[in-house]
Amino acid sequence: MRYQYLDARLRQAFDDAKLDRGQRALLQGVLRALDPDAHLGEHVAGLNSAFLAVTRAQTALESHATEDQPRWNLLRRIIATSIACMDAAKPAYAHGGGLELAKARRILVQVDAAIAADGQKLDPQVTAAAAAKLDPRALRKAVRKWVTPLWNGVELPLRARMIAEVAVVVAVHGRDGRQLRADLLRWLKKPGADLGEVLWPQRRRHVVAFVVRGARVLRHLDELLPQARQEPLHRNRLPKDDFLAGAVDGSSVLVRLPVEAADVHTAAQRGRRILNEVLDQYAAGERLTELHIAPVWQVSSPAGRVTRGTEHQRTVNNAYPLTAYWPAELRSAMRVANLARQVDAPMASAGLAWSALEATGLDPSKIAWLAKACALQMLRQHLISLHVVVTNHDTELRGPLDAQVPTTGVKHHLKSVDAWLEVLVGHNRPDDRLRAAQDAVTALAENEGGLVQDLTELWRARLADSKLLADWLREQEDTAAAVLEWLYVTRNLAFHAGRFASPADTLTAHAGQAVVDLTLEFLGNWRTVERLRQDRRGEQQSRQETSAVEIYRRLAQREDQLVARLRRAGSVRRLSVEDISGPDEKWWSRGRQ
Repeated sequence: MRYQYLDARLRQAFDDAKLDRGQRALLQGVLRALDPDAHLGEHVAGLNSAFLAVTRAQTALESHATEDQPRWNLLRRIIATSIACMDAAKPAYAHGGGLELAKARRILVQVDAAIAADGQKLDPQVTAAAAAKLDPRALRKAVRKWVTPLWNGVELPLRARMIAEVAVVVAVHGRDGRQLRADLLRWLKKPGADLGEVLWPQRRRHVVAFVVRGARVLRHLDELLPQARQEPLHRNRLPKDDFLAGAVDGSSVLVRLPVEAADVHTAAQRGRRILNEVLDQYAAGERLTELHIAPVWQVSSPAGRVTRGTEHQRTVNNAYPLTAYWPAELRSAMRVANLARQVDAPMASAGLAWSALEATGLDPSKIAWLAKACALQMLRQHLISLHVVVTNHDTELRGPLDAQVPTTGVKHHLKSVDAWLEVLVGHNRPDDRLRAAQDAVTALAENEGGLVQDLTELWRARLADSKLLADWLREQEDTAAAVLEWLYVTRNLAFHAGRFASPADTLTAHAGQAVVDLTLEFLGNWRTVERLRQDRRGEQQSRQETSAVEIYRRLAQREDQLVARLRRAGSVRRLSVEDISGPDEKWWSRGRQ
């Protein structure tokens, strides 16, 4: 199933361990954030994090001091977005790390003042000194200690913000979500051990084995990777039941190399990255030969346990295109976005993700427009995701909700997001059918408990206070802007400065792909609606498509208008999210006769 953090086995383990709601929410929240299928607003790569903001700022300052990348004006934008993210995350640090966060903020404010005063004449020693003073490790150390108060009980909405920060620190430590879930299931049987040791186990030496296709011997491998070992493979000499039997195709070589990692799956991922970087050498030396790593892998743990696996690839019964016709302006963006998914190197993948956005006409001066557009689309995504998790377990409790909020297909896709929004919003005099649907949501959330109950209460609170929703939209905008600015920096570091590694670059790559997916989603929807409207009017001969940049501008204007309306309206009764990122101006039309 898609949402593994809500599956029956994990629920049963929670019940057997007698975990309370907050404890369930902590474990489920971290697992959800590490789920590769989570959308941008749920995945760890798209969460607001002060720790990640300080890490990025330090990397940018160090790079500017040594390579003049990013340039002074882009560096200032990185500092501004980092400060915005830090300010939003500040309440969580009341449970530890507040002084360290305040110190990091002062350092960034001082650098910003220096840039404002000196501009392009900024002394690299200033940025080098600031980078040396910043200490993301101090924030990481503080966040690790939050497990105890979270386990003992922290109230919403602070609990949600703290869990997000914990999830980021877990991901940066190098934890695979599937492996963490398996470790938590074992821990729940005997929960006396320290939970922190499960979330952040010590990195240990694993030996990873891969099959490289295209050669039988990699000459000088022992010089490039001194601890690596290789063995030529012959398909006809392998036992039929050997796990390598299907991986050997023509000339192949088995390569074993040691990797320091916190778990087996992370070891396999890091080993593949190391070996791919080494293969760059051989690809350059053998320009007519194609070398690539087979999807199978084997990892030997420090205890001698052998784990075998294959690179995970999602499949579907029916694959659908973005649009049912060729949108000329998006063809290059779709091509580059697809390439970004296929690249293993995180820095290159992130750089290609920026190039995909650039192919739509985006440039750094328009990042603010796209960030606002992303905030609107994330509002819609979050509400749809909430319906999915609330109705995750099909029981008799769903009946009144399904009657009010119709769905379609075996996956129960919403026919109307606004019908679902109507149930979540409070009413002074709801009719019997609506009240029954609202009671069903409460019952479903309480039955699920943990994260689902938290999410239901959080969204009901945001929809009960329009100012809270306006603040949430602005935070999503700031977070998206920080991701986009950092994508541009990563692209410059990868393509101009030749950097192939950076702190948390795997998160950057995932965030880049997620932003591109989100952008293509609303651009594709806009194009589809626009084309259908032209077809109805009989305008086939004179089709005109709104440019992507114009869509960014119009959605940015819409987000500003929506936030202003929410701040003064005092209610979200008129809010409509059905076509909130589409060409029609219906975002404040719900409830009109």
